[in-house]
Amino acid sequence: MGRKIIRNSERCAGCSLCVLACSAANFGVFSLGKSYVFLERDDRTQKFVLTVSEECTLCGECVRACNYGAVEYGDENPAR
Repeated sequence: MGRKIIRNSERCAGCSLCVLACSAANFGVFSLGKSYVFLERDDRTQKFVLTVSEECTLCGECVRACNYGAVEYGDENPAR
């Protein structure tokens, strides 16, 4: 069983701290555009949608930066 980043867009406040933490850890800059985590606002629902790139290094900086529980570590194939 591998680890992966689990996203819960329902909890997302749109603060972008996860995006900036990822950018700083992986690219050495604070950039909303240069990150493995992306945040968009769904115009229809007015909620935020988190996306994690396949290139994600699983460094966990996005998880540590999120104060809302919207980004967490989880198992790839959790037991049912």
